[in-house]
Amino acid sequence: MEIELKNISKKYENKQVLDNFNLVVNKGEMMAITGQSGTGKSTLLNIVGLLEEPDSGDVIIQGIENAWKSEKKQIELFRYTIGYLFQNYALIDNETVSKNLDVALEYVKLPNKEDKKKEVLEKVGLLDKLNSKIYQLSGGEQQRIALARLMLKKNDIILADEPTGSLDEVNRDQVLSILKSLNNEGKTILIVTHDPEVSKICTNVVTL
Repeated sequence: MEIELKNISKKYENKQVLDNFNLVVNKGEMMAITGQSGTGKSTLLNIVGLLEEPDSGDVIIQGIENAWKSEKKQIELFRYTIGYLFQNYALIDNETVSKNLDVALEYVKLPNKEDKKKEVLEKVGLLDKLNSKIYQLSGGEQQRIALARLMLKKNDIILADEPTGSLDEVNRDQVLSILKSLNNEGKTILIVTHDPEVSKICTNVVTL
């Protein structure tokens, strides 16, 4: 298995958002996490992605248990195993697409890095935007650039927080097509979503 959560609990002030929650995500699975607002979906994703610590319980990523207890293990998982697709894209607005892709290549040994950048941009249909500034792109284009960046990092696990939440139907379908393609390549993908179209393409759906 790629991801296992054991008896995860998390509380904010007086609100219990996760209570002894258990989850197993197998290698190559594409899982949707759904539920009403405030049920802990994003918190769950942040715990899996090591962005938050649970109050109790264990998080096991590719056999590594509770990586937040070791800075070295946490950094290694961030760099080489876990890729995060944020709802707000997490791109550098005043830099070019090319410069944003360079961020992903910082810890990746690849020959012909410039060719690889063009290759992933072609896959997401944005080769002509290589030298465009991020702020010049639409929301759908920015999300596809974020996906291109993940492709360069070659992470085994992709965590996506509402990846289609602010997109129109055309851009949503493009993003979902890319995610499905990555899953078909063997990536394990965990998606927090309220969009039924996302759930339709997933191999499993968990409702909080």
